[in-house]
Amino acid sequence: MRVGRDGPIRKRHHPWVYSQAIAEVIPGASGDLLPVHAADGKALGWGLYSPESLIAVRMVSFAAEMPPEDWIERRMRAAKALRESLRIDSDAMRLVNSEGDFLPGLVVDLYSDTAVVSAHARGMEEKMDRIVACLCGMLPDARIYLKRDEHYARIEKLGRASGYLQGAGEGTSVVREGEVRLLVDFARGQKTGFYLDQRENRTIIAHSSVGRSVLNLFSYTGAVALRAAAAGARRVVSVESSKKALETARESVTRNAGLHGEVFEWVQQDVFTYLESCGTYDIIVADPPPFARRRVELQGALKGYLSLFQQCLHLLSPSGCAFLFSCSGAVDRPTFQNVVVEAALRSGRTVRLLRELHADVDHPVASTHPEGEYLKGWMVHAQ
Repeated sequence: MRVGRDGPIRKRHHPWVYSQAIAEVIPGASGDLLPVHAADGKALGWGLYSPESLIAVRMVSFAAEMPPEDWIERRMRAAKALRESLRIDSDAMRLVNSEGDFLPGLVVDLYSDTAVVSAHARGMEEKMDRIVACLCGMLPDARIYLKRDEHYARIEKLGRASGYLQGAGEGTSVVREGEVRLLVDFARGQKTGFYLDQRENRTIIAHSSVGRSVLNLFSYTGAVALRAAAAGARRVVSVESSKKALETARESVTRNAGLHGEVFEWVQQDVFTYLESCGTYDIIVADPPPFARRRVELQGALKGYLSLFQQCLHLLSPSGCAFLFSCSGAVDRPTFQNVVVEAALRSGRTVRLLRELHADVDHPVASTHPEGEYLKGWMVHAQ
């Protein structure tokens, strides 16, 4: 590493080494597990090298000696054991959460009978055969599907296409979350097909929705809507721009005999357009897509969140609750709270912050990797 650039690794065990910090690379290295040394020659650990990425090295170990040959398999088994200990009320969960499970660049989501694998780093893609073999051992009856993430594929120059690596199917699964069953289209849906990180927040929203009207913004495939309706919501309106996502949501309703179609209203429209002329609701959920993926987009994103949250608070019924979220990595938690507070002031309402919201427990964050905490939220009450 370059002189003066080893502080985050040496002092904090931060798992990322940026390309600007690299002084020299072993010739021909790409995707390999390589030793990392400081400018003074001190061994800092071992990492996966990605020559095309801004994150040039993802650290696997901070010891001088090379990790054991089966380090991937050991960590995958440990990740599965952690999920089993959490007693998650679902057959869908994140089985491997990249740096949060000390497997940088690897995501594995389990959807009932199918494990969906996504590589975010070249080093992990090159070890895919080992990953699949380990999954087959841990989940002998599961299908395994590789989901290519186009964002990381461009950055990391990944070569594998999406498709089944074990078993076959149509690219969908039906999962159980709490009391409802949900259709997940992992082959064609966003990310790996579903937002597992919001599971506990959906439970909180459902408990708050009994006998109340709910506005579900950026609803995607309707998991919030189904959970709220199953809990006893009086009316649930879901607004989503994607026709395909709403079709999946309607299909999920048919998988639940106890849910009645008249409770639901599905609106294919831009959320900001819808908010210009809609009425009031007892519960409003706003979980938009990322407004800022990079620091240069931060100021525009904050204006977008401020406008959105102000409108939501303005439309809340007296004593209503809003659930406001950001999944923008460039927006940290203190900044997000400041936006929520400013939106409350501008709304003219008397607002209380009731509960800070996070990703569910199957999305662990390594203590040395704060960037892993991307999902931020607040449950707020307005008089």
